[in-house]
Amino acid sequence: MTLRSSFALVPILFLAALGGCAPKKHALTTVTTTNNAPLVAAVDPNLVELTAEATTTLVLASATSDLGVRVRIHAKELPAARRPALNLSLVLDTSGSMEGKAIEALRDSARQLAAKLRDGDRISVVVFHSKAEVLVNNVTVSQGNRAHIDDAIKAIHATGTTDLVDGLAMGLSQLGAGMLPNGINRVVLLSDGIPNSSVQLPQMIAAIRQRGVSVTSLGFGIDYDTALMTQIARDTGGSFHYLEKPEEVASVFDDELVKMTTAVARNMQLTIEPGPGVTIVAMPGITAGGDGKFYAAIGDLPAGETRDLMIPIQLSARGEGSTAELALASLTFEDVIGHSGTRTREGFVSAKASRDAAAIKAAVKIDLEVARIRAAAAGAILQAMALARSGQIAPARQNLAAAMAVVKAAAAKYKDPELDGLVKQLEQVAKEISQLVVIAQPMQPDPRGMPKLPTTAPAPATAPSMDVESHLRRAEEGAARAVRGEASR
Repeated sequence: MTLRSSFALVPILFLAALGGCAPKKHALTTVTTTNNAPLVAAVDPNLVELTAEATTTLVLASATSDLGVRVRIHAKELPAARRPALNLSLVLDTSGSMEGKAIEALRDSARQLAAKLRDGDRISVVVFHSKAEVLVNNVTVSQGNRAHIDDAIKAIHATGTTDLVDGLAMGLSQLGAGMLPNGINRVVLLSDGIPNSSVQLPQMIAAIRQRGVSVTSLGFGIDYDTALMTQIARDTGGSFHYLEKPEEVASVFDDELVKMTTAVARNMQLTIEPGPGVTIVAMPGITAGGDGKFYAAIGDLPAGETRDLMIPIQLSARGEGSTAELALASLTFEDVIGHSGTRTREGFVSAKASRDAAAIKAAVKIDLEVARIRAAAAGAILQAMALARSGQIAPARQNLAAAMAVVKAAAAKYKDPELDGLVKQLEQVAKEISQLVVIAQPMQPDPRGMPKLPTTAPAPATAPSMDVESHLRRAEEGAARAVRGEASR
């Protein structure tokens, strides 16, 4: 079963919220002139490039090898006057914890964002507190309704609890009402708290991915569910941002608007097919599809932006002189500039087995090997954070210790100052991680209907300082960007 077909069983409720059935694949379209001569109307502008290469061209014969495959996805600059239309759904947390400067900043930033949309773009605004409400139904922005949109956003105020799931579902429903077949359809979700319930989120995320929509999530303050917010973004191909201060909301909104309105490709899906004897090492954001292949949601790609994804692999022993087929990387995406439908890019990677130690050492691409070490450390940070927030401090520290040993060895071997800095970061995260506030999981009934107690350990008696929590969330944001191959913010 392929990744796309595996989502066919998602409940109809969520598919309906996204505007109906799965998107159609667009073939190369034609128009017909009056003399019935076909004329090609849509051509791939070739704005998306993919390259794939291994961290080395030689591996040690008759031994297991750990290496990586770097997949680089690059978008060329956007042609003049070729800006895609935007369908934006703002889903905003207006719970009581947002009261004060936070709600003021959110209200002002949302107004500024709406004002910067062009006539012809679409917008909807949903807020959630103890319940979800639509402030602006999905509408095409025009001079005639800008004042109405602004007035609706002005009414935002803080109250109640955090019904994030219903807010996201309502935002997706609004987005689906105005889906642009040749534009960018995006949800921007902001929250500062723990949702009342997240039981339905896995099904919703699957439905979002099936429809080809990305969710940009913004975690505000230090009390939001960071694992949930990063997962929503990562699994839908969107970006995650940690906002420490109210004044950061406007700048992140601006950055995201630029990216959305300069995208050259949407709904990018990366498939990695490992060669014989090749094992894909577990990494956040890379999902086994059950068909021997691995998948990653990349989302939309703005013009001029590059994604460098490092896929860690382990290669079984090979005979001397043999060629190891490492992986085939395939990228599918929808062309939003040339409107030429679904396009594909591919890259194949192999390596030779050798017993020549000097040649093997010389074949290592040091910059890529360092990038592999960084990506592995970023994955370890994310995994350790998830463990620690569920009360599993000892396993979290073990993960970090193992990653630290690898980074230290690489730093000594390659004399790379960036790796020295990464060692210090891992040491600080390991020191502070025991102070994390454990997020209690809601009680779930067992198959017999009997309630189960939460599996998490109790929260620390003393909450961590604002500085500690902020530092850990910054580290988590940076790690999330690293595993997605994004540049640091």
